[in-house]
Amino acid sequence: MGYELDFLPVGDSNGDAICIRYGTPGAYKIHVVDGGYVDTGQIVVDHIKMYYGSPTFIDNVVLSHADRDHAGGLKAVLESFNVGALWMNRPWLYCGEIINNFHGNYTVEGLRKKIRDEYLSLVFVFLVR
Repeated sequence: MGYELDFLPVGDSNGDAICIRYGTPGAYKIHVVDGGYVDTGQIVVDHIKMYYGSPTFIDNVVLSHADRDHAGGLKAVLESFNVGALWMNRPWLYCGEIINNFHGNYTVEGLRKKIRDEYLSLVFVFLVR
């Protein structure tokens, strides 16, 4: 089974986009980890189309974290391909473990709601722009 792991140029010193393809001809799996900035997302799409046989389906897209230099370019990926799964961090799941770091300003449920709302709003802004 062969594999390809491509780190794409999606920013000067910031920005990440990694494309992975493995398997055998006719049975490849494709994964994308981060997408760089909004204005570099097309680089990821073009790379996949040119070097991975112009697929229509990507098995997994992974968003490592919601910074604009990682999330922004995924908009182009999600618009250009059918995607099996979007993997992303969900920090609100750990509120019970970190609540003591918030000096009594929140309940666990209040912190969960605040983090979830802000995080998803941030991801939504980068992926929908």
